[in-house]
Amino acid sequence: MNKQITWKQEEVIRLLKQQPGTYYQEANDAEKSIMRDWVRDLLNAQAATIEFVKADGSVREMQCTLNWDLIPATVIEPPLDPLAESTHPKKERKQPDPEVIRVFDLQAGAWRSFRMDRLKKISAEIAFSHK
Repeated sequence: MNKQITWKQEEVIRLLKQQPGTYYQEANDAEKSIMRDWVRDLLNAQAATIEFVKADGSVREMQCTLNWDLIPATVIEPPLDPLAESTHPKKERKQPDPEVIRVFDLQAGAWRSFRMDRLKKISAEIAFSHK
């Protein structure tokens, strides 16, 4: 029987073996904040292709953006708090996870999210023009 190891199990094994993770995983809080801000700034400026590990352990590539010029006009902004539209006002609301970035998936035409600690690669075209 060939049992597939989940991403979380691979992370535990990596940590137990004291193997290095990604730069983001090894960064301190200030460095992580800088990286999150850089990714958000890039996505606010243009579209980019990101590759990340999904919760089920599979790798996904997604072309996404936060630039409203690239998002169809019919799309509404997602709530900052996923529980904000809840019909249960007494339910305690969770703080947004800073590791999670919500983006607009240009191929699916819908809002999606990814975790910075599972980010593998970002690809973007940067054009320089002089006037």
